[in-house]
Amino acid sequence: MPIRTALLALLLLHGSATTIDRVALPSPQAEPARRILMIGNSLTYTWNVPELVAEMAARAGEPRPVIRAVAYANFGLEDHWNGGEALELLRTGRFDVMVMQQGPSTMAASQANLLEWSRRWVDEARKIGTRSALYAVWPPKGGDLDAGIASYLNAAVATGSALLPVSHAWRLAWQDTPRPPLYGPDDFHPGPDGAWLAALVIVAMLFDRPVADFANILPERIGADLEVVLRSAATEAILTHGRAP
Repeated sequence: MPIRTALLALLLLHGSATTIDRVALPSPQAEPARRILMIGNSLTYTWNVPELVAEMAARAGEPRPVIRAVAYANFGLEDHWNGGEALELLRTGRFDVMVMQQGPSTMAASQANLLEWSRRWVDEARKIGTRSALYAVWPPKGGDLDAGIASYLNAAVATGSALLPVSHAWRLAWQDTPRPPLYGPDDFHPGPDGAWLAALVIVAMLFDRPVADFANILPERIGADLEVVLRSAATEAILTHGRAP
């Protein structure tokens, strides 16, 4: 068969030359969204810290993380273990990172409890390849912030977990004058600025990016001057005390 006749036959069989030229090349595979499990109590769900983290990550250009939060009032890690819901999620949810939080753990007994139960959770997470992190929280107003900081740091070191140094950031922010109103009305749970500071530390640590990359998504609550103070505190806390997941 002459060459021209053969080419014409191929075009009739497969479509016009123009159609062939429009065949799209495969696009690069999109980066999968980070999967994060957050286990905690009312210090996690007040002002919805998990949602703040997800929204800040998405606005910074990350694939919006899939965050599952299991958080109940007055729950510690032991309560979550015995309750079973978070444990089942950990075992079946294919999470990249598990973030653990309980009370400020400033007393000797609660420090021992944090260490014991964070170790159990970390051992379980390692079996399935999930990294672990401790979300270090603050005590009630007037409480022993240094003891709480030491408690979470010791647990992170002992279990090989990341440390998300939110309590350090709170202490640094309080060095400003006047002190930022990080607490809510009950002087324990965070107000909007305290929750945003917590989320800022967490999202910067989990995604290994500067705090400047993440937007102030509560501009009606956090003005420009306060935002500068909180960003500075988050940056210094991460640089001096953060342990990456």
